[in-house]
Amino acid sequence: MKTSLYFFDVDHTLTYGSTGRRFAEAATRRGVFKLRYLAMIPYSYLIYRFGSGNMSLFSGDYPIIRGVEKKLLEEIGCDVFERRTGKALRPDMLRLVESIKTAGGKVVLATTSLDFIVQPLADRLGIETVLANRLEYKDGRCTGKLDGALLFGSGKRDAARAYAEGRGVALADCAFYSDSIHDLPLLLAVGEPVAVAPDRRLRREAEARGWKILESR
Repeated sequence: MKTSLYFFDVDHTLTYGSTGRRFAEAATRRGVFKLRYLAMIPYSYLIYRFGSGNMSLFSGDYPIIRGVEKKLLEEIGCDVFERRTGKALRPDMLRLVESIKTAGGKVVLATTSLDFIVQPLADRLGIETVLANRLEYKDGRCTGKLDGALLFGSGKRDAARAYAEGRGVALADCAFYSDSIHDLPLLLAVGEPVAVAPDRRLRREAEARGWKILESR
C-alpha cells in the first residue's frame, strides 16, 4: 500500500497529557473560566478515558465560554503551548513526523481538541492541515456552540474521510496514529492503523487485529 496521507491524533499521541486540560487550567487562572470548572476536569477525563464513547457531556454546547473574545482564546492557546505543551511533546513521535515530511508525506492533525489549542503545535511542526473542533463566533465573540459536527469517534472518521476524498484519496490509502479506543472508527477505516502507547482497550484491539503498536517514550 502506498500511503498518501498520515493522520495523527494529538493528546497522548504527539503530546504527554491533555492539551485541553492545560488550556482549562490557564483559562481559569486568567479568569475566563470559573474556579469550580476545574473540579469537573478529573470527572470529564474519567468519562473520556474509561467511558463507553458517549460524548453527550461534550455535545457542542459550551456556555462557560459564551461571550469570550476569539482573540483572547487564541492568545491563551498560544501562551499555553509556549509555557507548557511545547515542553510536553513526545520526542520519538516528533522524529517520526519529521521523517514522514522529509520523505514527502502529507501529515494532518486529527483531534478532538479545539483548533486554537492545537494550532500552535501545528505551526511548530510545520503541519498545514488541522482537523479539530471549532467554536462558533458572532462579532468576534464565542456563542458557546461548536461550528460544525463534533470531531469525536465516528465524527473524526467522517472529517478525515471528507478531507481525504477532497484530495482524491481513499482512507484505505492513509495511515492514522492514535492512543485511544475512542479513535477506533478511524483506525478501522484506514489502511495503516498504528496504536501509539495505547490505552488498555485499544491495546487489546490492536493486538487482536495485528496492528502495529508503538511504545512511545
